[in-house]
Formats: sequence, C-alpha cells, structure tokens
Amino acid sequence: MKSFSPQAKTLLFAFLLLALFFVYGGLFYPHSADLPSGGSLEEPSSAHWLGTDDLGVDLYAQLSAGFFSSMAVGLAAAAFAFLLGGLAGVLAGLSSGIADAFLSFLIQLFLSLPQLPVMVVIGAFFGQSAWNIILIVSLFSWAPIAKVLRARVRQIRGRPYLRLAKSYGGRAGYLVSAHMLGELLPLLSVSALSVVGKAIVQEASLAYLGLSDPLSRSWGLLIQKCVSFPGIYFTPYWKWWLLPPVFALVLTVLCLRLFSRELETIWRREESDAAGA
Repeated sequence: MKSFSPQAKTLLFAFLLLALFFVYGGLFYPHSADLPSGGSLEEPSSAHWLGTDDLGVDLYAQLSAGFFSSMAVGLAAAAFAFLLGGLAGVLAGLSSGIADAFLSFLIQLFLSLPQLPVMVVIGAFFGQSAWNIILIVSLFSWAPIAKVLRARVRQIRGRPYLRLAKSYGGRAGYLVSAHMLGELLPLLSVSALSVVGKAIVQEASLAYLGLSDPLSRSWGLLIQKCVSFPGIYFTPYWKWWLLPPVFALVLTVLCLRLFSRELETIWRREESDAAGA
C-alpha cells in the first residue's frame, strides 16, 4: 500500500465502499432478491431503499445479488484467462519456428475477431448457463494477456544469465520457475485484473441480449427487464429501476479498470527503478 499513488488508494477505497454497500444488501438486508416483498413498482422508501420492480421484488436486493453474480463471472473469467493466457504466452515466448508462428497466429486470430457478434453466436449455440458465459468470456480474454507475456518472455530469455543456464542443461520449466516467474507474475496479475471489468461488461451485454441464465440476478438482465416494460419512459419508474443497475455497472467497471491501470503504472515504475539500480 505504501507504493500506491493517491489515485490508486482513492479508487481502492471507492470500490471497497461499493462492495460493502452490496454486501449489506446481499447478506443483511431484510428483503429477498427472488421473492416479492412489496407492491408493484413502489417508489424508493425506508422499507425499500431503491423501490421495487413490476413484480414487487426489491431492487436493492436484486442489485446486490447482481454484484455477486457479476464479480463471480469476472473473477472466474480472469482466472481462466490468467491460466490460458499465461501458458500460451510463455510457450510462444520460449518457442521458435513453426510452434511460435502457430501460437502467434492463434493469438492474433483471437485478437482480430469481432468479439460481441461471435460471443452472441456461441452463446446462442451453447445455451443459457453461467458456466457457458464464463467460458465464452474467457475465450476472448486470454489473447491480450498471451501477447503481452510472449513479448516479455522473449525479452527476458535473451539475457546472458539465462543463456548460460540453458547452456548448462537448464530445461524450459526450470528456466521459467527459477529465472522468469518473479518478473512475469506481476505483469500477468495486472493483465488478469483488467479482464475482470471487461468480463463484467461482456456478461451484462450477453444477459441484456437474453443469452444468460434467466434465473440469475445479473445487472444486464435487470436492465433488459426494465427497458422491456411497456411505456417505461413515460413513467417515473425508470428512475429507480433503470438508473441504479446502470450506475452500478459503470462505477464497478470504472473502478476496476482505473485501479488496474494504476497497478500497471506502479509496476512499470518499480521495474524502471530496479533496472536503473
């Protein structure tokens, strides 16, 4: 924390406040996110902090459940991207010839694909499931990590001490674990953290298009139900039904994205200081 800039500390504090707000709604708030607890389309009040939807289900409870659902998808997609992108990046960085050309082509292919249309087609083909959403999002999240990691591995492997270790019979696994992992893990972690916000947006997009589990409490599904309500914009209901999930989505993704950029800046500064020393 000492090396964090004031901006990073502010973003972390803002995200923790946001998380605590939703943790209270998910664990301690008296109303359920699945069952009606009031009248249809009630205004925000002391009984229902953000009002209710057309079925009388509390919106704050749904919003809090959506936070857990979105974060679960984002973290799971980041974990898959961390593993797949890290493995592909290291293999591509250590390889040469046909193997490197094939892996580089595969990385560039996934980077060049139009993500949302392909994700919609795959989501429609595999069906509505939380795990399918995680796999689809992960499929389009590993390539940027692999590209960055490949360039880093190729830069590291040319150092004299690594060439010496390889000349003495050091295998690829030993070279990575003993001489590269310490430099690759911070870069890999920062890249994986940036996937979380991206995955939350993609999950919300698929949910909005009706390609996620209809029983899940997703922010995208909450927005989709609101805009599908007949004449919603001719009534005041949209103010407490549509705006909270939109603001929650934007604030969460913005905090995660800016915090990952701050971490990347800190990592690059520390790396530059170490090289100068």
